[in-house]
Amino acid sequence: MRPCFAAAAALLVATTGCKVGPDYVSPEMGLPDQYAWTDAAEQRPPAEPAIWWQRFHDPVLDNLITIATANNFDLRVTVERIDQYRAQYGIASADLYPDIGMLATYSRNRIPGADPTSVGPAFGGTPYNSWQVGLDASWEIDLFGRISRGIEASVGDLQASVEDWRYALVTLRAEVASSYISIRTLQARLNVADQNIQAQHRFVMLVEQQLAAGTTTVSKLAQAKAQLAESESLIPQLGTSIASEMSNLALLLGTTPGSLSILIPESGQIPDVPSELAVGIPADLLRRRPDIRSAERSLAAATARIGQATANLYPKLTLTGQFGFGASNFSDLFQWASRSYAAGPGFTWDIFNGGRLRSVVNQQEALTRQALLLYERTVLQAIGEVESGLIGFALTVDQRETLTDATQEAQLAYDLSLQQYEHGTTDFLTVIAVQRDLLEVEDSLMQARGLCAETMVELYRALGGGWTSGSLPVLTSESKESSS
Repeated sequence: MRPCFAAAAALLVATTGCKVGPDYVSPEMGLPDQYAWTDAAEQRPPAEPAIWWQRFHDPVLDNLITIATANNFDLRVTVERIDQYRAQYGIASADLYPDIGMLATYSRNRIPGADPTSVGPAFGGTPYNSWQVGLDASWEIDLFGRISRGIEASVGDLQASVEDWRYALVTLRAEVASSYISIRTLQARLNVADQNIQAQHRFVMLVEQQLAAGTTTVSKLAQAKAQLAESESLIPQLGTSIASEMSNLALLLGTTPGSLSILIPESGQIPDVPSELAVGIPADLLRRRPDIRSAERSLAAATARIGQATANLYPKLTLTGQFGFGASNFSDLFQWASRSYAAGPGFTWDIFNGGRLRSVVNQQEALTRQALLLYERTVLQAIGEVESGLIGFALTVDQRETLTDATQEAQLAYDLSLQQYEHGTTDFLTVIAVQRDLLEVEDSLMQARGLCAETMVELYRALGGGWTSGSLPVLTSESKESSS
């Protein structure tokens, strides 16, 4: 038997690395040298992209993102998916090793006495025992890389699942920040509305005093009260929007809306943002964006499956062997004379299958071409998202500055018109109009500040910020292994 196994081992060594199918080569993308709407300062790598939310300097937001990272259901699903592909890799890599099984049987037998084949202990229809114990082994030699290509594909799938988790992490942190900013924006708008309502209450009291003194009319008082009622109607609208956004945020955090009252104090400002951001160059996206990295790993897995399918067109060599003991008496079972064995190579080749195996290869080639197109689309989509984020951020910053100046002017105009009305140098309708303009411009300013912060969040999401290269989730399987 030694020469047989020596020959098999030599054959295994000689055929190692003989893999059919294409070897994966990372695709080249003709990326632009810079984004269309950037200057030299913005082409610098973004500051701290992994923890970009800390640039808001808001401890409440920091805490919310920490809670969401630990409890979000969608993120936990992606962690379990990593475990799934890790197990799939274990299944694929196990084919490199022999498959060894153990058997042990006992049976009570009787052959008819008239059976001319009856010999030995069964002669004459005498019942007898049959005891057997042994090992059964088979080992496929990876002649043409079917197994190794399958392992390559499993590795690609596993790596893609890790990148999917990272992309989910990026998306989650951006959504939490965006939802929090929306809540703070709505609260700020609610505060503006409350302040304007208080001012309008004072104005209504002034008109009532003038009516009592006979210096104004009932219709003007009615107009002032109508303006007040219109402003008060904003309160329930904003309250409903806040409740809805709280529910959305609670789901992201994996908790109930009622618990957010502790996590988010009612007093808080809209997170402020700088006027300029650095974004780097488009080539950085290939390294930073997890969805691009996932698409590239999926392409690698699809390429490996072409080789796996191609290997099925070629012969398969399998080494098989059995060794065991058999006897009619249990006391004789483990006697050396009771041994039995068989060993040798097996050769199979599916030479005719109606083109099925070739069609499988064609199918995998088509899937690989699809994966390449999806990768290219993902890269271009990422560049487009950054371009849109840059434009949106620049425009919202300008809008915020413009509305800040407009609010100051509107406040000055309202104060002057109110003083003039009290002294009888301006009419009633002017005060009403200026009052309405002040409310609208202050409300627009709060929305612009919130939108400016949200576009910064969206820009960092587009840049792939929100994860670090060394971070990996704790898998359920690893927790079980450590506990055992």
